Amino acid sequence: MSWLTRFRNALRPEPLETELEDEFQEHLEQRAKRLETKGLSPEEARREAALRFGNSTLIRERSRDIRLWLGLETGLQDLRYGWRALRRNPVFAITAILSLSLAIGANTAIYSVVDAAILRKLPVPDPDSLIYLATPPIQQPGSETSDENTSFNYPVFNSFREAAGDSARLAGVGFPGRAEISDSAPGAPIEKVTRAYVSGEFFQVFGVTPALGRLFTAAEDKVPGGHPVMVLSYDFWQRRFHGDPGVINRTLLHDKTLYTIVGVAREGFFGNEPSRFVDIWVPTMMYQKEAFTNDRWQWMRITGRLGPGTTREQLAARFQPVLSQSNENRLKRMTTVPDVVRKQILEMKIFVQSGARGVSTFRRTFARPLWVVLCVAAAILLIACANVASLLLARASARAAEMAMRISLGAARLRLVRQLLTESLMLAGLAGVAGWLIARLAAPAVVAMLATPGDPYRFALEMDSRVLLFCALISALATLLFGMLPAWQASGTQPMQVLRGAASHGGRLRLGRLFVSVQVAFAFCLVMAGACFLFSLRNLRAVDAGFDPHQLALFSISNEVPAQEKAPKSNLMIQMRDRMAALSGVQAAAVAPWVVLEGSTWTDQIFLPGKSPSDREEIFYPVSSGYINTMRMRMLAGRDFTPREANNDPVVATVVNMAFVRRYFNSEDPEAALDKSFQRSSQPSMVTHRIVGVVSDSHYSSLRKAPVPIVYMPAEGSSYYTLHVRSNLDLPSLTRLVEREAAAVGSGTRLREVTTLDTLVGNTLLRERLLAVIGGTFALLGLVLAAIGLFGLLNYSVARRTREIGIRSALGAQRGEIVMLVGKDLAGMVGGGLLTGLVASLGLMTLVRSLLFGIRTVDPLVIGSATAVFSLVALMAGAFPAGRAAAVDPVVALRGE
Repeated sequence: MSWLTRFRNALRPEPLETELEDEFQEHLEQRAKRLETKGLSPEEARREAALRFGNSTLIRERSRDIRLWLGLETGLQDLRYGWRALRRNPVFAITAILSLSLAIGANTAIYSVVDAAILRKLPVPDPDSLIYLATPPIQQPGSETSDENTSFNYPVFNSFREAAGDSARLAGVGFPGRAEISDSAPGAPIEKVTRAYVSGEFFQVFGVTPALGRLFTAAEDKVPGGHPVMVLSYDFWQRRFHGDPGVINRTLLHDKTLYTIVGVAREGFFGNEPSRFVDIWVPTMMYQKEAFTNDRWQWMRITGRLGPGTTREQLAARFQPVLSQSNENRLKRMTTVPDVVRKQILEMKIFVQSGARGVSTFRRTFARPLWVVLCVAAAILLIACANVASLLLARASARAAEMAMRISLGAARLRLVRQLLTESLMLAGLAGVAGWLIARLAAPAVVAMLATPGDPYRFALEMDSRVLLFCALISALATLLFGMLPAWQASGTQPMQVLRGAASHGGRLRLGRLFVSVQVAFAFCLVMAGACFLFSLRNLRAVDAGFDPHQLALFSISNEVPAQEKAPKSNLMIQMRDRMAALSGVQAAAVAPWVVLEGSTWTDQIFLPGKSPSDREEIFYPVSSGYINTMRMRMLAGRDFTPREANNDPVVATVVNMAFVRRYFNSEDPEAALDKSFQRSSQPSMVTHRIVGVVSDSHYSSLRKAPVPIVYMPAEGSSYYTLHVRSNLDLPSLTRLVEREAAAVGSGTRLREVTTLDTLVGNTLLRERLLAVIGGTFALLGLVLAAIGLFGLLNYSVARRTREIGIRSALGAQRGEIVMLVGKDLAGMVGGGLLTGLVASLGLMTLVRSLLFGIRTVDPLVIGSATAVFSLVALMAGAFPAGRAAAVDPVVALRGE
């Protein structure tokens, strides 16, 4: 009989039963007829035929087993019985499914983000042959060690491209950034998009084909400014143009240039950085012209595809002489480079890294926190499994009679284990479906916590087969974790003891205590982790930034000066600042080319008269006069520079901070630096600075790092700058004032972006906020699950010991003594779990130390807070069972026995 027929019979056993009955009757009738021919009466013939046929029930069962898929049939029986069992006890089912679904959903959500950001390969042909180039970063003396550097200049990219030959095909990719586009019609609305400059080989290197039109080629990336063409991403084409095929050859205004749309990239391709979905690609030659000749402009990544038979090591050996020669030539023109930096540049190595998963700054920043969060989510799963196992053990006592009856009727122990595991699998399956739905909502929420309006992160978070398989695997793992031991314990029921009413619950109770202790240990680890992350965030927020970020609005301004107008950019910039400072409701205003905490920096070497050049480069920050006052930084000595003091004066008036004074004048007295002069390197000659003021230290790039020396100097005119406005007006009203003054200044002055310094400070805490929010949420969930486990087991223990408690009460035990009896059980379970969890937590803290701020490995405040919170929750969980035990009436208890 074919397996397909057996499979059909297992799914639909009724026709098989009918068929077997018909065959059985046919055999009996044939035998009876043969016996009738020998002289027997019909009744005697049928009786004799049945006797000679044998055990009809056994024959039916054997015939039935041959004609169907027995394992499938018993599995379906187990499923039907398990479903009825869950429906009979909905409170248990809902509690177990809710606990597991939250744990499975949390794990699946975090894994989907980890998969999209860290694990998944780029959706291109043969991603394993992709590469990208990197070098070790230049380390300033005393600075923190950083990751690899992936920024290169255009001249060295050209040299690498020539040196690669047939060994590899390279492409240059600018860092994806926010840009503005609009239709070519005057007054058309402006839209923010993510743009990337790419060389002509880019799409061919990645094997990308067009969904519409064509992709630009190497020939369109030869002449600076020569080919203003644009390729759209499929997602942006659908979002912005609703999939209109007529978009080809339309023009869009971008960066004061009309670009022609020549094509749309295929669906699913977003670029080579998984965390940033590019909307538009334009040729590198449309970037600023100086970027193609100035080897100090590190503005592009170099990616590529290995040729047949070429290894990454072989390619690195080809590129190393090219990099070394380029660095030597660059150092010849940079005569004032610190010796430490010069040595690093001369000894710099080139690394050819695998580009299968793309290049991602997000991955370098958030990979470790995301792995930590995934481990925390795994702890939640273990707690939920231990919780459900405890519930199953308590439920098993109510099913003891059922198990005893099954065993008495001949059921094998393994058969009972399979039945109970099937019920557990149903719980995990239903929880897995619910967890899948939770993950679909939670994963985008996790990404939203990391994104900012000016720096949005986007990921391909569709729940694909990889995420579905992960969800299924952890559901199956959960089944084994919470189902196996309770099933084995329940299947070992002794029928005679149950039938005599003397079943032993001691083993089940000990196993339940073990599960609860496991819950307590893992939950305490979560509470410790949550406390660490919350205190770390609190410590960072309490850091004195050195300036007042409140009520300080930041406006990104552009001065796109027409060629026929002669107004210098510096005049337009100062006019804008002066007009805003004079408005009612504005307390102070200043301008700077960029904003602190955004990552932009300009560094140069310091030369003090009569001393050796500094061994490092310091930050030079060009700002307008009034910046110190606008930021509310404390002037410790001297004065601010005036509007008449310019950057191009023979001697530049300069304000420095106290970190500068300590490092270069070895003094804690700000007066020690006043009127002192120093020089900085500037081609073709040195520039002299005179210190006119000293301000307090402030954080420049991160609140986590200690303040570093900063030199504040008068700002020159710029096409793009940030207007700092301190005002008690609300942001929309202030924005309207800025727009009005920008229109009054004219000459192409336009408001581009609006934010606040409070927002920027908050953006620097994204990683800490992610860990604090998710760690705190998981800690709360772990506490709830542990409390449920404690409550359930204590309640079961009180019910089991009702006769004992009744006897104690009858012999004179007071209510307080009964409560202490339950408290002793509670202390035994919680104490062991807390001790184990504390030891494990201290070990884990050493692994996440780099993610914490102001937290010691053994921090009394963290340990004390976590212990106090957990103890309070444990007492709350034990309060009801203790009250129930104290309220036991000895007469009722003994009469019930």
